[in-house]
Amino acid sequence: MIFTYDLDQKEIEETLLDLNWRREGKFRTVNLWTLSMLGVLVLIGYIRNPDQFYLFLILLFDILTLLYMAYGTSYGRKRRAGKMAAQGGEYRLEITESYMKSGDNNDKIKLDGKKMQFLCSENVIVIRADRDVFTIPRRILGDGDLEGLKRIARVHKCCFVNIVVGKE
Repeated sequence: MIFTYDLDQKEIEETLLDLNWRREGKFRTVNLWTLSMLGVLVLIGYIRNPDQFYLFLILLFDILTLLYMAYGTSYGRKRRAGKMAAQGGEYRLEITESYMKSGDNNDKIKLDGKKMQFLCSENVIVIRADRDVFTIPRRILGDGDLEGLKRIARVHKCCFVNIVVGKE
C-alpha cells in the first residue's frame, strides 16, 4: 500500500493525543481529583496553622500543578501541532507486510522484530514501530486499506488499539 497525503493541524494534534493515550482520560481525571483532595487537606492544615509557611508553599505548588495538568498539556499539544502543521509538506508512506518506507529515500524499516502498535482514532491511524511514528489520515484510506493494515497487524502479532477522543 502506498499513501501520499498532507496533514492538517487537527490531525497532528489528534496524533499527539493518541501517542499519549495512557496518560489522558480516566488516568488524568484520577490525578486531578487526587491533587484536588491533597490541596484541600493542605488548605485545611494551613487555615488551622497559618504560621507554618511551608504549607502555603505546598498549596501553591499543588495549585500550579493542577493548572498545568488541566490546561498546560492541551495548550502544549496544540502549540506543537501548530508548529508541525506550519512546516507543511507532503508525506509519502509505503507499507508492506515486511517493511515500511517513508518519503522518497530508500531507507526501509523492516517490521520483523519491531515492537509495533496501531493506534486508531476518529480521524487518524498512528503506526508506532519502536521509536518510529507514522500517521495516516482516515480520509485517504480506500475500501480495503483499513483491512490491509489490520492484516499487517495480525501478521506481526501487534495490538490494534481503538482510541475514543473526547472533548477537553
